[in-house]
Amino acid sequence: MLKFAGVAVAALVLVGCATAPGGMKAGQFVSYQCTTGKGFQARYNPEAKSVRVRALHGAVELSQTAEGKFAGEDYMLDTTTQGGPTLMHKGKAEASGCTAS
Repeated sequence: MLKFAGVAVAALVLVGCATAPGGMKAGQFVSYQCTTGKGFQARYNPEAKSVRVRALHGAVELSQTAEGKFAGEDYMLDTTTQGGPTLMHKGKAEASGCTAS
């Protein structure tokens, strides 16, 4: 039983340390300030590999489409872009050059 408890604790520590993309935090909203003058908030969900975004046009849950890229309901978030994450809405950059604050 003690051996199992140690494995369970180790697994929880590893899950808690999972790297969130683009400066996000698992389970917590992070605010982004962007060079375009607009900002947004994002929260990473490591179990679902999704991101909840609060932005100018509302809130949306984005599903991971590739490493560091998320999309859904007219939005696309790319956390791999040079200069910081970029949030697109209906194919146009809404916020780019973003840094977590």
